[in-house]
Amino acid sequence: MELAQPFAMSQPAISRHLRVLEEAGLITRRIEGAKRPCRLAPDGIAEIDQWLRLLRKALETNYARLDKVLAAQTKGRKDKP
Repeated sequence: MELAQPFAMSQPAISRHLRVLEEAGLITRRIEGAKRPCRLAPDGIAEIDQWLRLLRKALETNYARLDKVLAAQTKGRKDKP
């Protein structure tokens, strides 16, 4: 219930989200009576970080290429009378 309080979501919705994160290997949960403490899973987070680095590199390459195309188009317009 503590996790649901700051959000405009029901406790069952929070539980479903946590289950998805757990199945994806991003968090670990254990049972302590009625509580289900969660922790980030460092290996899962490291995999996401690696994927984001690859994505960032690909986007930077695409944006650099787009900048060149736009610069060439802008230059072509300035050269025309």
